[in-house]
Amino acid sequence: MTEYLAERTLANMRFGLSITRPGINAVNEKMALEIAISALEKQIPVKPIEDGAFGKCPACGYEFNSELLSEYKLKYCLNCGKKIENS
Repeated sequence: MTEYLAERTLANMRFGLSITRPGINAVNEKMALEIAISALEKQIPVKPIEDGAFGKCPACGYEFNSELLSEYKLKYCLNCGKKIENS
């Protein structure tokens, strides 16, 4: 999935959350949408916060050695799973 497609899908899902409907199925659908939104948000890459020899995940603050980005081609945060942009 491309970044653009993920962002468009998120916008549509958030719109779906704004519609209120009564009933237990509506509650289950809302919970499912919230989980799906969380998973999609993790797929949109972000640049790590650079701090000398270390980098930080902007989503959870997990600190990792910058060698992981360059040498080992780190693609996701080891703590929360957020996609990290390698530049």
